[in-house]
Amino acid sequence: MAQGYRQGADTGLDLDAWRRLVDGFREAVVVLDPDGVVRLVNPLAAVLFPEARPGSVLPAPRGRGQDLGGGWTAWYERSEDYLERAVRRFSVLTDRGDALRAVVEMAPAEHTAVVLPGRRGRLEWWRRTPAGDVAVVRTTRQVVAGAAGLDAVLDGLVEHADITCSDDGPWGGSGDGVAVRLTDGGALVCFGGRDLELLRRFADRASSAVEVSTRFADRERTVEVLRANLLPAPLPDVPGVRLARVFEPAHRTAMIGGDFYDVHPREDGSAAFALGDVAGNGLEAAVHSGRVRQSLHTLLLVEQRPAQLLHLLNAALRAAGSRLFTTVVVGTMLPVQAGGLRLNLAAGGHPAPLVLRGNGRVEEIAVHGGIVGVLPEVRFQQTTVLLAPGETVLLFSDGVTEARKDGDRQELFGDARLKDALADCAGLPAEAVAERLRHVVFGWLGAAEHDDLTLLVLQAED
Repeated sequence: MAQGYRQGADTGLDLDAWRRLVDGFREAVVVLDPDGVVRLVNPLAAVLFPEARPGSVLPAPRGRGQDLGGGWTAWYERSEDYLERAVRRFSVLTDRGDALRAVVEMAPAEHTAVVLPGRRGRLEWWRRTPAGDVAVVRTTRQVVAGAAGLDAVLDGLVEHADITCSDDGPWGGSGDGVAVRLTDGGALVCFGGRDLELLRRFADRASSAVEVSTRFADRERTVEVLRANLLPAPLPDVPGVRLARVFEPAHRTAMIGGDFYDVHPREDGSAAFALGDVAGNGLEAAVHSGRVRQSLHTLLLVEQRPAQLLHLLNAALRAAGSRLFTTVVVGTMLPVQAGGLRLNLAAGGHPAPLVLRGNGRVEEIAVHGGIVGVLPEVRFQQTTVLLAPGETVLLFSDGVTEARKDGDRQELFGDARLKDALADCAGLPAEAVAERLRHVVFGWLGAAEHDDLTLLVLQAED
């Protein structure tokens, strides 16, 4: 260090005079010698540029540069530039944890903790760990007694307060500091940063970032809870049956849409199943499909005959003020003693299910009925299908047959291609059937957008 100072004197730069000058600046100032070594750091720079330590090399100076002559340079940043930089960083953060880490990392103090109200009357403390990252600890409110003056800020009685920390508590520091109000019930606790005006201005901007990210997090939690009720449940184990499915909503990010499927095992070894399609896609269709699924689940407690079940579902949806068309196939399946499955099915306005026989032949199941949930008087047919061991029934939504070809949006995948693709699945287990059909349909679609697309494979065990 002494050698560096002599070098400053030898080049005509009086470091002592410069130190007295820049220590009073409201800007953060760092002075570098001709070799890029830090020689002066004023108090604000020590806070804003913690990497700028006297005697170290500053490889990437930040802010504005000023030539001091003889190869010496000064780098400085105004408070307004620093606050603008903080706002730019905060503005892209929607995750609450990321926002709080950024506040701790960017606060104009040598050591900072953010304290916020947590659940069940506890407090959250976000601060740097000895390893240098930012972590959170949770404590009771009583620990605030160890930082005299902090409770008044947390209670909103004052905007800021000088504090004295009696020991190394969750705030991570000790001695004298300052606490500045940060959102309702929260505070920014700083040690080594005495520019109160800058701390308050930073806290204003940090408060906005924390509040926005918290609201976003609350909304995301709400969406996840609601979304969980809209997503189909995993396929259950059903004796004598292999099950598989393809579920590809149009909105693939949210993974919700108007298509739905369900399989409900019963204690007698049978199971009820359904696959349906609500007009449209997205959130409104997903909410309505959830309503249909819940109605079916409830009605299955009192009615197992497929055609009668659809009559009750039609009445229930109309009574609830349904305004969206719903097509659906419902049925029951029961293993038979000689091997295979007996299926009873009914459909309301839905594409006819397909049967893949053991010899590779594909048949349509002729079951018809009107659209569900709109008209008061609708007829539904019911039919029975027997599956030999290894034979398969395929239920699907019209998003499959109406998938538009990549490069020619006028050409649809169609019924014939689906039947041919299913015939090629002869001898495959249910999971392989579903995967083969997914591959064929998405090979047809390419990268093109698509409607909700769902398949349900029911296969009698060998």
